[in-house]
Amino acid sequence: MGKVTSLYGKTTGKIGSIVFSTSGGETIAREYNPNVANPNTMAQINQRARLKLMSQLSAALAPVIAIPKKGLVSSRNAFTKLNFENSMAQNGVAQITYENVQLTNGNLGLPTIEATRSQATGISINLAEDASSAVSRVVYILYRKTSEQRLQFVSSVIAEGAGTNGTFPATLPYTEGDIVLYAYGMRDTSESASAKYGNMQVANAIDVARLTAYRNISSEDYQFTETRGATMYADQSEITPVPEGSARVFVTALGDGSVTGNGVYVIGQNATVVATANAGSRFVGWRTQQSTDIISTDASYTFAVQGTTDLIAVFAESLPGSSYVVNVAVDPNNSGASAAGAQVKVGAQTGTQLNLEVNAGESITLEAVDPTGGNFEFNTWIAVVDGQRQNISSSSPFTYTPSGNVTIYANWRQSGL
Repeated sequence: MGKVTSLYGKTTGKIGSIVFSTSGGETIAREYNPNVANPNTMAQINQRARLKLMSQLSAALAPVIAIPKKGLVSSRNAFTKLNFENSMAQNGVAQITYENVQLTNGNLGLPTIEATRSQATGISINLAEDASSAVSRVVYILYRKTSEQRLQFVSSVIAEGAGTNGTFPATLPYTEGDIVLYAYGMRDTSESASAKYGNMQVANAIDVARLTAYRNISSEDYQFTETRGATMYADQSEITPVPEGSARVFVTALGDGSVTGNGVYVIGQNATVVATANAGSRFVGWRTQQSTDIISTDASYTFAVQGTTDLIAVFAESLPGSSYVVNVAVDPNNSGASAAGAQVKVGAQTGTQLNLEVNAGESITLEAVDPTGGNFEFNTWIAVVDGQRQNISSSSPFTYTPSGNVTIYANWRQSGL
């Protein structure tokens, strides 16, 4: 294949035995092959199966592939090239050992992974050998194999410290069934690298990509290790058995948020799953593992369980200035008032803590619901900004227009004080 820059200009179509196409603003020329004697030989079928597997795998791991784009070669295409030789196919069925999958093409060595799993302590993970002289930090990524043997992101964590043995220990949440763990490390090679990492938090795969991707930190700032992978298979003694006539509901957060509702339900019973966006994030909707279509935009979603269900709560970053996360709650310093039944109210919602998303420029009305017991009277509303508590009003109801993400507490005092 050749790249045409000036002879034909931006040409498409076929000229003689050469076929032209355009990709990334470049004109590409390739030889025209009009006939293939047998396009369905087993060798060709196996080759196509391996390519299809690489395409599916690169889509599943796209958020954490850290291979820089070079010219017209995208990160996912580079991933395919790097991993294709590790795959195999027989009779049209392709497979690859997860331990051999490479998410990076770094030039530093990294030991293998050691991991243990228990319901009490979660997944304890570390490197098998001292790597403190090679890397500055290690990113661990946890995927769960779904019932369809697809990879579903669960969690990630950065081990910033090497620990006493230099093995970068960390803990990931307990996850049942077959799981896949990945680790790769980075070494700072400039004074600015640590500062760039220091302000970043890791809550999900997108954060890992933001932290490790070449486009955010120059190649002069760090070096990558090669990826190390490990598979943990289901330990039947650790898995909660599913009684006959029941089914399991899996709930996972995709983006910066949290979810509840995982469990075993009787078929036909209603299950309620709840999605909560973190500050700076917004809830988009629920989708299944099998489709990207949103099936509900209700943060609290109730449905009748018909069988094993994989649900994903999709979160997205709030656009700057488009909306704000406002948390309204009873002041945690008011334990007496809280115990006596104090609540807060915004619109139709009432409770001890409300998590709201408010459009920029929109006002909300805050009301303090006095305790039913004790001897308390409302005192003031307190806004917490950058960790500092500020009294903003002693009125209830109180109309408030947020200018950013904020937590507001309702504070009570003893009557007569």
